[in-house]
Amino acid sequence: MLEKLMDFHILLYCMALLGAVGAVGMLATHLAYRRMLKSTEKMTNLKEKWLNLWASRDQLLHRMNRLVWYPALGSTAMFLAAVLINAGQAGQKGVPLVYLYVGAVIPVLLLLLRQGLDFSYREELIMNSLTDYVDQVHTWVEKLPEKEISDPVLQDEVVERITSSIRQTAATGSHFSRMLSAEEEEIMRQIIREFMN
Repeated sequence: MLEKLMDFHILLYCMALLGAVGAVGMLATHLAYRRMLKSTEKMTNLKEKWLNLWASRDQLLHRMNRLVWYPALGSTAMFLAAVLINAGQAGQKGVPLVYLYVGAVIPVLLLLLRQGLDFSYREELIMNSLTDYVDQVHTWVEKLPEKEISDPVLQDEVVERITSSIRQTAATGSHFSRMLSAEEEEIMRQIIREFMN
């Protein structure tokens, strides 16, 4: 059985297939990110736009990294399996060099393709959408007259609006994701009230 694996070069073809799956997967992920950027350009709600960009970007970056490392590690494992299988067979001279070439080239090509298709440099788009959202909220607060801000009902509305924004951000899995307990939310409200005064 193991001799047939080596005779028909099945491990070699599997290594090449893993490399192709990684490359095609990264191309598809890159295209998905570009399509997502086009779809968010039509959004008018700045907060929703920023949350979508941020959450989608992180998910797609993790997928891109998995599409590099899993095929690369799988290819290396198959190369090592070919070496072990060949070493266990009597009368074999060694593994053909094509196994070594494919085993070394696939991880390198996947890493180069990962760098070529990298979209983390587009942080500027995400930060611009966040800046637009913060400016929108800031102008909303500035439009309120000074005497109205001291009004407890209006303060509660502002605090509730900021708290709901943080709660929605926490739901997307950002760094606020652990701030969903009632005690922490109340502390957050008190801090916002103190800041407003």
